[in-house]
Amino acid sequence: MLSVHWSTIQKIQKHIMDKALAAFETCLKKSNYRPRYLAVDEFAIHKGHRYATCVMDLETKFILWAGLGRSMADFEHFFKSIGLSLLSRLKAVAMDMNASFNRLFQKYCPKVPIVYDRYHMQAQFGRDVMGAVRLEEAQKHRQEAEALKEYTKETNNPELQKMAREKSHEEKKLYTELKKSRWILLKKDDHLNERQKTHLLDILSEHRDLAICYAMKQEMTRLFTLTDYEEALAGWTKWIQAGLESGIPALVKFARQKQKRIKGLAAHALYPINTGKLEGFNNKIEVLKRIGYGYRNMDYFFTLIRFHSLPKNYSSPKFP
Repeated sequence: MLSVHWSTIQKIQKHIMDKALAAFETCLKKSNYRPRYLAVDEFAIHKGHRYATCVMDLETKFILWAGLGRSMADFEHFFKSIGLSLLSRLKAVAMDMNASFNRLFQKYCPKVPIVYDRYHMQAQFGRDVMGAVRLEEAQKHRQEAEALKEYTKETNNPELQKMAREKSHEEKKLYTELKKSRWILLKKDDHLNERQKTHLLDILSEHRDLAICYAMKQEMTRLFTLTDYEEALAGWTKWIQAGLESGIPALVKFARQKQKRIKGLAAHALYPINTGKLEGFNNKIEVLKRIGYGYRNMDYFFTLIRFHSLPKNYSSPKFP
């Protein structure tokens, strides 16, 4: 209607957002602001495994920094642009087990405890261990059902054929039940109704490996509730050792991967923080991407992300 080019509108919006962010950061400097608890996480910006990284102050929910990529070289820009003096009062930082985040915080803030996010840990265990073992057990039932079906064709004994058909039908039923039991195995006990609890007990009583993995899942949940660091450290050490000695390939692999992360897992007892707030803000980022149908100008996009993380009680300039 006004014959104004899109790039002009973008420049106007960028100017307003830069002004608001600069004013807010000036207020922070005047108050001698130093974040105490941070969260770091990556989010997808394009299809094809292209990512960006955000760093959030967990107390104010303000995005201190957003940048392209998630490698060590990419994330190092955070420390160079923000200045280490701002991190002088940092008590702990929550993150997933991305090696880039871990190594760089150990390099630039060696005395700051790293707390590995419990939800990433539990989600990965549910996917890589519980899910893998459940599907493996289900596949065994399917193969047994197919083998019994073939046996009915090979034998001429009507009685044996009948028994084989019945057994094959039972194996198919067990296969179907296991395929549909994903959420029953992942849910907390107090979130299951009586029918689901009975079904869960039936599954665990018939599948040893699943029962072991389920017990490990329950113990993991308990360990994340501990508030004594030494007790948590001893608990996680025993948990990792039990996983390594279980003889279940998926569980052994998972335990081996987490063996070097025990201190970061036990640190949750001292600092019960996680990346949940940042994960929630990532949903807002997805909405911003959808509204704009994606962004080519990454500088504008990261400024937009930080602008939308400004505290609600902060009076910032509005868009015209």
